[in-house]
Amino acid sequence: MSYVNAPIHDLLIRIKNAYMARKTTVEGVVYSKFKVNVLDLLKEYHFVKGYSIVEDGAKKYLNITLNVVKDPVNDIPEVKFFSKPSRPWYVGHKDLKIVAGGKGIGIISTNQGLLPVHEAKKRGLGGELIAEIY
Repeated sequence: MSYVNAPIHDLLIRIKNAYMARKTTVEGVVYSKFKVNVLDLLKEYHFVKGYSIVEDGAKKYLNITLNVVKDPVNDIPEVKFFSKPSRPWYVGHKDLKIVAGGKGIGIISTNQGLLPVHEAKKRGLGGELIAEIY
C-alpha cells in the first residue's frame, strides 16, 4: 500500500495524464470528501464528464469519466499548483485574478467551502489557493 503525501495533487495529475494518454476513464482513486468537492467543481466547469463512487468492502474508490479529446491543444488541461502540504498558499480576495482569461478555474478553499476563484472574488472571500486548471 502506498501513501500519497498530496492527495489533491495526485488526483489532478492523474486526470491530466489520462487526458494526455487519450483515455476516457480514471479508475481506483482513493475516496475522500475533499476529492469529491474538487470533482464537483471540475464537473461543473466541464473539465470532467462525471464520477462515481465504488465501494469495495470497507474501502471506497472514485471512478472518473473524462471528456473525449478532439483537439489536443484546447482539450488537455494544464494544472498549476500553489499550495503544498508543507507550505499552504493563502491569498486575500484582492489578490485573486481571473484564470486564463476566464477559460480556466482556480480552486480556493474558503470558510464557505471549495469555490472557484471568480466566485470567491465576487463574494469577497480569501483562503488557501490550491490550484489553477485551464
